[in-house]
Amino acid sequence: MILRPLSEWESKRLLGPGLPTAREARTTSAAQARAFAEDIGAAVVAKASGVAHKSDAGLVRLGLGPEDAAACWAGLAAAGDGTVLVAEQVRGELELIVGGSRDPSFGALVTVGLGGVATEVFDDAVVLLAPPEEGELDRALDGLKGARLLNGYRGAPPVDRAGLALIVDLVAALLEADPDVVEIDCNPVLVRDGRPTVLDALVVKR
Repeated sequence: MILRPLSEWESKRLLGPGLPTAREARTTSAAQARAFAEDIGAAVVAKASGVAHKSDAGLVRLGLGPEDAAACWAGLAAAGDGTVLVAEQVRGELELIVGGSRDPSFGALVTVGLGGVATEVFDDAVVLLAPPEEGELDRALDGLKGARLLNGYRGAPPVDRAGLALIVDLVAALLEADPDVVEIDCNPVLVRDGRPTVLDALVVKR
């Protein structure tokens, strides 16, 4: 079976317009990257498009102003598909992961848990049949080892579980709608002021 990973931009579009993301644009020139960064008015991130695991490949630039975004555009574009994804750089209290996959025995599955570096360090995630039944996601989240982090740990606002459920529902819906989708990875899902925001997404199709 030949697998085809989609670009981050394509993956987010496929998951649907309701997916919560940072302000971002797929730029086709250094001038576009500069203009978008100027519109943001704060630090931006520039990422090569069409490359899976961009951070591991050194193809993500952080903390950029407009001129920096323009200066790094050509190198990132050449390393990817000829475009560069420029996004507002955001920070938050917590990183989560939401994923989807297909199992030959159980069918479509969704995964939810601690994300970012914690995904590999703590292995704190739950796997549910897609789509989850009513109340199932909440019960699964309460069973995580890091559940206290979701509930407003040390003064942080609690995670908006309805917002997180929306992302889970979009992942489950895509798995149901397109049998060629074999894997979905939204990681990290940054929690900012309690609201989950998908910073990166990868959809793999056969």
